[in-house]
Amino acid sequence: MSGFARNYDTTIRDLESRLSDLVDAGKDFDFQRKGDVLEIEFSDGERVVITPQSPLEQLWISADFAGHRFNLKDGDWLKEKNDQPLNDFLSRTFSTHLGQFIEL
Repeated sequence: MSGFARNYDTTIRDLESRLSDLVDAGKDFDFQRKGDVLEIEFSDGERVVITPQSPLEQLWISADFAGHRFNLKDGDWLKEKNDQPLNDFLSRTFSTHLGQFIEL
């Protein structure tokens, strides 16, 4: 397994654990992993899809009618356009769709 694949897998496994904790706490969304793709669906019908792009060594997220690309820099996934950390991006997205502050 390449360094990129290992980092992506660790990131997704950690995220799955945190998502499971949120669902157990009564937050209203579903998620499932199909191979390397993690799909999250909110009760409002909106979806977030996280996929690896191995040739580019990027993590891509489809959310809020747009595509978002993240690069691994010094152990952190940062948004390509503005260096926003992945967890901050996901926290904002979840907070918007769940109508309350969510920290991932």
